[in-house]
Order: sequence, then C-alpha cells, then structure tokens
Amino acid sequence: MRQIIHIITIILIGAAIAGCGNSAEEQRRLSKAERDSLHWLDSAALKIGVMPTLDCLPIVVAERLRLYDTLDVSVHLRRYRAMSECRKALEMSLVEGAVIDTLLMVEMNKVEEGWLYEGMRLPMKWHFLTAKKARLTRFDQMGDKMIAADGHGMSYQLAQQANDSLGRKKQQAFIIQVEDLAVRTKMLQTANVDAALLPEPFATRAMEDGAKEIPVKQGKPYRCGVVAFRKNAMKSAERRKQQQLFDKAVSIANDSIEKYGRDNYLWMLQW
Repeated sequence: MRQIIHIITIILIGAAIAGCGNSAEEQRRLSKAERDSLHWLDSAALKIGVMPTLDCLPIVVAERLRLYDTLDVSVHLRRYRAMSECRKALEMSLVEGAVIDTLLMVEMNKVEEGWLYEGMRLPMKWHFLTAKKARLTRFDQMGDKMIAADGHGMSYQLAQQANDSLGRKKQQAFIIQVEDLAVRTKMLQTANVDAALLPEPFATRAMEDGAKEIPVKQGKPYRCGVVAFRKNAMKSAERRKQQQLFDKAVSIANDSIEKYGRDNYLWMLQW
C-alpha cells in the first residue's frame, strides 16, 4: 500500500512540475508577444525627443492633457536632459524628430546635407548668466573665466562671442562643455563656473539664486528652437499626417498655457 501511495505521489509531483514548466513556457510566449506588440506600437508612433525646457512645454502639456489621443495620433515623447542627447537620438534613428536649436540643425545638415528638415519653430532663448560671486557684468571681463555651454549650437556660439569681445590682447575665456542643463545650472549656482548659457526655466532658477544676466544678441523674435525631423523617416503620407496632427495638438496646448498660465504647467518639466 505504501508503495502505491509513493508511486502516486511521484506521479502527482511530476505532473505538477510539468504543469509549472508549461506555465512558465506559456508565460515566456505571452511576454514575447507583448514585447513584440509594444515594439510594433512604438515603431508606428511618432517619436519626439524633448528636453525639460520652456520651449518644449506645449509638447509635454499636449501629452499630459491627452491631446494626441484626442486627435487620434500616436506620439511617444523621449525625455532627455541635454541637447546633445536629442542630437544623438536623431543620429541613431531613435526618434523621428527632436527639439534642438536652429544653429545645431544647420551644423548637423553640413555633415549630411538635407537629412534634417525644419518642423515647427519654438521660442527657445539662451541667457548668458554670471555667477553671483563672480561679479561680472560685461563680456570684456571674461578673460581667464570659465563659461559653461553646450559643445555645439547656439549656446556655444554665444559663449564664443564673449571670447571674441576680448580681442587678442586679453586672456581668453575657457568654454567648458557641460551638456546636462541641470548640472550646468548647479555649477553656476555653486560658482564652479563663472558664467553659463541657460534656457528657461533654468535661467530663472539661477537668477532667483543671485545669478546676473548679460544681454546677448540672438535674433528677433526669439524663436531659435526647432523640432528637427529626419527626412528619411518622414517620407510616407502616414508620417506626414502624424506631423500635422502633432502640430495641431501642440497649438491647442499653447492656447491652454496662455489661458491658465504657464506656472500651472511647469511641474510637467521635471524629469
């Protein structure tokens, strides 16, 4: 009798193990199917690289208010902390479009002519700020000082203006490449650099902490930002339709920001 019970127990344990094995295998199959489905949905969506800057706010607000869903367009935002990350996302074909400044787009198109085209313009503005402890109020005081900026684009050009104003007789400034905007702001606030180029809302945070602004010329109106699209990725009629609906959603979000005030939405730029 004990032998029979022992045999039955072994059979039941074996069946349970086989069942677990089948369940695990089924789970793997489901997981793969889910992954494949998510990958397909992501590849079909219009992917846009954004930064936590004020010019990107309407793009982010449109997502939070589900305006893309309302207009029946699939838009996936890729959140980056630096313009260099947006640039790399375009170069690696991780996104169809990304927010960069107009000068950087020109520079990137020099490498491969015409591979990026200009979508909507954005009101990106760079502020040339000096550290509270630095007591600098003019470009001609920047000799032997450290200026934090991007490695390319408009902010680098504006930092270079400070050097150009010094002339050949004075000690040149040092342009330090600090891509991450939050890190650049912190370095200015702690006087690890003497000056920095910052967009909003980082510039306001720095000025609230005592940083001073030196006015710079960067064109009027201040629409130096752009959603740059990869031309090869946007050839189909479906992609062009996505871009049109994306623009429409962002326009509606802009109206909402103007109506209720941007301060009610700034928390959406925290990442």
